Amino acid sequence: MHQTIPGASPPRNILLATDLGSHSDRALDRAAQLAVQWQATLHVVHAQRTDKTNIWWPVADNDFIAGSDDTETVREQILRDLREPVEDLAVHVAEGAPDRIILDTAQRENCDLIVLGDQGPTFAGVVFTTTAIRVLQRAPCSVLIAKARPHGPYRQLLVGTDFTAESRHSLQTAATWFADAELALLHALDIPYRSLLLEAGRGDEMARMEREAMQTFIDEADLPTAVKQRMDMHVEHGYPETVLHKYASTHDNLLTVIGALKRGPIFHVLIGGEATRIVQKVPGDVLMVRAEQSDSG
Repeated sequence: MHQTIPGASPPRNILLATDLGSHSDRALDRAAQLAVQWQATLHVVHAQRTDKTNIWWPVADNDFIAGSDDTETVREQILRDLREPVEDLAVHVAEGAPDRIILDTAQRENCDLIVLGDQGPTFAGVVFTTTAIRVLQRAPCSVLIAKARPHGPYRQLLVGTDFTAESRHSLQTAATWFADAELALLHALDIPYRSLLLEAGRGDEMARMEREAMQTFIDEADLPTAVKQRMDMHVEHGYPETVLHKYASTHDNLLTVIGALKRGPIFHVLIGGEATRIVQKVPGDVLMVRAEQSDSG
């Protein structure tokens, strides 16, 4: 039987941000699938806008524009678009900056996961939009970028690690949330002058040291022994986004998982850099696991 890791139980509240356009269906389908799988409440958030000026995505003439009291209209459209019924559905329509609405709702409703779409005008090239970057940077919970059309639950997980405590937390969280999926752990190592080291006959020694470091990382993870034993280990050389892209491109129904650093002086710089490059580069869905919370925040 699968062992739940303390503090990493599957989400009870999921937030889906949508503009109700046809390009949002993949994020809606994935959010609904996860809500059913985890028996969670699905909170659908729509940023109300009363005109077509100063908004956060390109507008077509037939785009939905909310009025002063359109929560029920939004609910009806969501129910029409759902591919499978969600037992516990809450709809939130508010006027204001979309990122603020998303973040405020996630905080107020104690959401454990925010789902954003990647295709179409709303989140076109998700990491290029100010709204998406702000959500990734400031979300009080984990964020899932839904790119692929769902075909059932995720069958495979690829967890990127740099052997930090944050990446161990993301591994433990992913293994708990998606207990039935196959699990692979990948460490991308970019070594300056690596070719010179290999020519000096140090390649085998380097490979052995890297495998030992990964095994230690796994041994120290708070996971059932059976999960550790069936985990695939991969050590590759190159930039993380390039290595993750290569692996994800050859596997179907795969979720790539990365960990967010704890917030500190350099958090916004890093999360706007490497993490967003990974979201850009990697095909398929990407989950950024929120760093484990401490008493200090």
